[in-house]
Amino acid sequence: MSDACWTKRTYLTLTNDLGPGLQLSLHCKSGNIDLGQQYLAPGGSWSFDFCSSYWGITLYFCNMVWNGGNKWFDIYTGARDSFICGQCGWSIRPTGPCRNHHGKVDCFPWNNSTSVHKWLK
Repeated sequence: MSDACWTKRTYLTLTNDLGPGLQLSLHCKSGNIDLGQQYLAPGGSWSFDFCSSYWGITLYFCNMVWNGGNKWFDIYTGARDSFICGQCGWSIRPTGPCRNHHGKVDCFPWNNSTSVHKWLK
């Protein structure tokens, strides 16, 4: 996405760290912005960028599927990430995504499967 931002541009990179031989299929979305289906080989990465909301309400969520897993996670929330992620890397692991920001790694649990966003169905 290359449009000009009135606010801070945010850059996210997601890396498949599920383990040897496990391909990751992911599909990320924010409101009416659908980033499409992506396929990552083991160790492979995919990046996207966006203009975060001035009010800190930006939300991007992703459905992640691999052999043995079908999970989803809010990969960017303004409340959690706006002051941390100008540029963040996410390591996608079977136990949950881990955010790397300037060498500091924070791991998070997967979102609760009973509250899956409607678009994932």
